[in-house]
Amino acid sequence: MNSDTDRFVAHAWVSRGDKVLLLRRRAGRYLGSQWDVPGGTVEDGESCDEAAIRETWEEAGLRVSVAEELAHYTNADTHGRPLTFHTVTYRAIEIASGPVTLAPAEHDDHRWATLQEALRLDLVWHVRSTVRSLLDPETAG
Repeated sequence: MNSDTDRFVAHAWVSRGDKVLLLRRRAGRYLGSQWDVPGGTVEDGESCDEAAIRETWEEAGLRVSVAEELAHYTNADTHGRPLTFHTVTYRAIEIASGPVTLAPAEHDDHRWATLQEALRLDLVWHVRSTVRSLLDPETAG
């Protein structure tokens, strides 16, 4: 799915009731100390939805399937390389509800938060945009 000019990053929006799973990125890493949803780079030979499922297992220890695409954002590379990043988030459904088990090299905390609670956190940019679009679909875009 990735090409010489496009990179895809896939995420899973895991909910329990009215709360979404947020993972705090470990300090010292890219976007460190900010809250994110499970996700990561789409690997060679992998689809976006497969990456979202894999990343949720690796980062949170949760088995999920994915439903519809919830958000898709594009942005230029922050390091000035001639790349466009595609950040794709899928609504995820837990196959079996269980405890969150973090990948300690990547995340140091997690929480389940309502959309309003999430907005009070230091969210990664695409999560903040997704929360805002869910709260007010009229202004999404």
